[in-house]
Amino acid sequence: MKKIFVIVFLMIVQLSSNEQVSSFYFRALTTSDGLSDGIVRAISQDKYGFIWIGTSYGLNRFDGISMKTYFFRKGDSTSLPDNYIQSLYQDKKGNLWVGSLKGLCRYDYIRNCFIPYKAAQDLVVRDMRDDSKGNIWLATTSGLWLIDSKRGVAEMFTSKDSIEKKLTCAVIKIIIGRNDELYLATYCGIKILNPATSAYQEIKYDPTSNFSISSNGVYSIAMDRAGHLWAACAHAKSLLEKIDLQNRTVNHYERFTDPKRKWANKRLWGTGSASGLFLYDEKTDSFFDYKNDPLFANSLIANPTVCLFQGTFGNIWLGTPGYGLTYFNPDKNLFYSILPVFKREPGIWARAACEDKDGNLWLGTGLGVAKYDRKKQTFTEFTNEDEKKPVLYSNSVRSLLEDDNGDIWIGTGKGLNRYHPATRTIEFFKDNQGMPLAFFWMMAKTQGDEIWLGSTYGLYHYMRKENRFDDLTKDSLLSKYAHRNVQALFADSKNRLWIGLLDIGLVMYDLTTKKTRLLTVKDSLISDTRFSSFAEDKNGIIWIGSENGLTGYDPAKNCSRFFTGEDGLPSNRTNNLMVDFLNRLWIGTSNGLCVMNRDRNHIRRFDINDGLTSNQFNEQAAFRTSDGLFVFPTYKGFAIFRPEDYRENKSEVPLYITSFKISDKELRTQTNTEELKNVRLRYDQNFFRIQLAGLNYMNPLQCTYAYKLEPFDKDWIYSNKKEINYTNVPAGDYTFRYKVITDNANWNVKEKTLQISIAAIFYETWWFRLLVILAVIFALIAFYRYRMNHRERILILQSKAQILEKEKALVMYESLKQQLNPHFLFNSLTSLSSLIQQDQKLAKQFLDQMSKIYRYILKNRDSEFVPLAEDINLAETYTRLQQTRFRGGLHVNFKIAEESYDQKIVPVTLQNLIENAIKHNVIDTETPLFIDIFVEDHHIVVRNSLQRKNFVETSNKQGLANMKSLYHYLSGKEVVIHEDEKYFTVKIPLL
Repeated sequence: MKKIFVIVFLMIVQLSSNEQVSSFYFRALTTSDGLSDGIVRAISQDKYGFIWIGTSYGLNRFDGISMKTYFFRKGDSTSLPDNYIQSLYQDKKGNLWVGSLKGLCRYDYIRNCFIPYKAAQDLVVRDMRDDSKGNIWLATTSGLWLIDSKRGVAEMFTSKDSIEKKLTCAVIKIIIGRNDELYLATYCGIKILNPATSAYQEIKYDPTSNFSISSNGVYSIAMDRAGHLWAACAHAKSLLEKIDLQNRTVNHYERFTDPKRKWANKRLWGTGSASGLFLYDEKTDSFFDYKNDPLFANSLIANPTVCLFQGTFGNIWLGTPGYGLTYFNPDKNLFYSILPVFKREPGIWARAACEDKDGNLWLGTGLGVAKYDRKKQTFTEFTNEDEKKPVLYSNSVRSLLEDDNGDIWIGTGKGLNRYHPATRTIEFFKDNQGMPLAFFWMMAKTQGDEIWLGSTYGLYHYMRKENRFDDLTKDSLLSKYAHRNVQALFADSKNRLWIGLLDIGLVMYDLTTKKTRLLTVKDSLISDTRFSSFAEDKNGIIWIGSENGLTGYDPAKNCSRFFTGEDGLPSNRTNNLMVDFLNRLWIGTSNGLCVMNRDRNHIRRFDINDGLTSNQFNEQAAFRTSDGLFVFPTYKGFAIFRPEDYRENKSEVPLYITSFKISDKELRTQTNTEELKNVRLRYDQNFFRIQLAGLNYMNPLQCTYAYKLEPFDKDWIYSNKKEINYTNVPAGDYTFRYKVITDNANWNVKEKTLQISIAAIFYETWWFRLLVILAVIFALIAFYRYRMNHRERILILQSKAQILEKEKALVMYESLKQQLNPHFLFNSLTSLSSLIQQDQKLAKQFLDQMSKIYRYILKNRDSEFVPLAEDINLAETYTRLQQTRFRGGLHVNFKIAEESYDQKIVPVTLQNLIENAIKHNVIDTETPLFIDIFVEDHHIVVRNSLQRKNFVETSNKQGLANMKSLYHYLSGKEVVIHEDEKYFTVKIPLL
């Protein structure tokens, strides 16, 4: 059969590499991340590691995730003097200085405020530096100034030789030399001053001299490690000057288009207001540019740049005039990306890669194939265009392979091509060569340059002599697998071909022994038949990537080990597999790139925060270059990296407490939170929030925190969140332990502690409990004594009661006795007898009154109390009887209001008192006896005129005494007896 193939001559188009290659991962920080303004004028890093960002509207402190802002506040002398921040600087003592349009201030870490430094005039500080003696020099629009720390002021530099007169022009930049000499970038050239010796010299524009800069307008200066002074000058050609101070020569670089350049030391990095970032290569005396590329999300945020700063962690920060800032670490950049561009359209969907003998990378995408010259960093594209003769079967390239002849095999979605470098032609394989127009998933090369091709139509073997393909339908071992969908192919180190067949299993074909083995899901040797990629490690384990997890198959033991999301994989879809020289397994998944350590017990994930352009990796094989680079296809270009550059070291970063809040209010302490060692809280402050910050700027979300509040927490708590909340913590002393890791899971890192003491509420304190115990003891003693005293009082009362009962009986008895006094009865009967003879009617009345008296006595002899009204009636009746006897010699006046009638009194009390008055006083018509009865102060008062008898026959002198005892017993009140020259008064308490 006649050999037929098609040759197409290609035109090579070279494209600028700056638009397709990203070699650094640039992170961006904008106003959407909390930045107070997009115009970044100054950047610095404090002694703790926090990044301070000065903008045209406010000052910011950044910890990698959150932003804290500071502004000018009217009437607050401790706030910023102005919101327009011009410069920032941390001196060797750790002080942070802030220069604004309206003066200079220093940040007070402890009080979280700003201390202003006054000057004789308004200062615009453009730059600050301190020398070895602690002097802080200021580059201002008014010349060279310095800070007097003792007086707290800024003053203009003066010298004995009046050198300051030569420094009155605006100073833009200061650098300090090894001997504390000052190099000043000014609008009047470069000024060099030694303040100690007053030595002074200038480097200016002088067209007649070889030691001349291109312009006196110098925007920035820097000193490299070799002692060369670099200067950026304002010139029509925007020259960059390299000044050799020893040999007094100047090299001019005219390649730049931007007059404003600044740089970080060590390696020379520079920026401009429009041209992006550049790196100077001292060996080749050339520059490499890094610019914004809209195709790469991790490129520079913008080309215009205002300021440049390199921090203590090696990160380089670039401030822009309105776009925020960009930062990166040139020494910690594991990944870079390649994104081929086809006719201005990016081939984002990367699928396959290989390398030719010249070291060029061949990159297959959804838009064609691109040859990437790694030395020149240029692309040659192979892509079909509308209305032009096709150069490939399809722009959808799925697999690439270089054979021993240097030819590049290109498997597409619609057929197979081969590129011949010698003739720069592409061959199209046809059906008459045994090759259908199939979808070619993958290709492999076994020993002897045997080419195997896997497609949706089956497995094909290339027969080089015949330049045709065998579909293996007649092969004694593989014919049963012919025309099956082959999704993955791999040739291992033992010349075995691994064939992944959709819906069947994995076939191992040993080309040396001519034996096969089928691995199936049913036999528990694989987890899925939707294969994506294979790899072999140094232990002979075959690793199998599929849509249902990762499988490690041991051919010697014919057993497998399975890995899924439960084992640390971010996705069960494992697409690309590669084993590095350290025997670590790299896995491209649908959710990031992973590396499994050599012990196969830990998986570390990388994502877009680590510099990848995409977390989604394509379902084709990865590739290793001849110099050890890994090329992984993603959905946004190719991820390129050297796996050995990644080391599983201790991942320690600075860790601080940045906030301690109670009820969303910051706790006031004697020191700043970063230095906090001890915290004392009240009993009602046991609800608090602690915020941590691990200063990992290049990937802050990678921080994992561990903390433990002993003894409140029994175990360590692990979290990716930086905020920690504690509620209802009991009173006591606690130790808050905390630490952070960023990379591996080795928690053997330095930890920090914070002592927290929570006061108890007063009733839970030891002194209160002691007082309570003492009070209880005292109360028990007092109660015991009270009971004893009470018992004694009861005994006394019982004794008194018995006595009073006895006295009462005696009194009552005596009262009855008095009431039945024979003398009263005798006198009354005598009077009655006389009345019967004289006036029978009156005698009858007299007799009736006597009967009422004795009837009352008999009625109330058992009553303790009677209403006052009843006793008054008795007393009135008794009085009438006595007036019958004594005629006009007895006058008894009752002056008692009716509202007192319901009050109580002992029976016959008034009768006894009237009788007692009659008994002890002289009564006749010439000296009548007056008795007044009235109520006063809740007492019934019986008062008689005093005309005492010399002798009383029937008196036992106990009547009133018994009455006093009786009333004291009944009411607890005393009977008051009073006698003066005129009256004898008895006051009886009303009951």
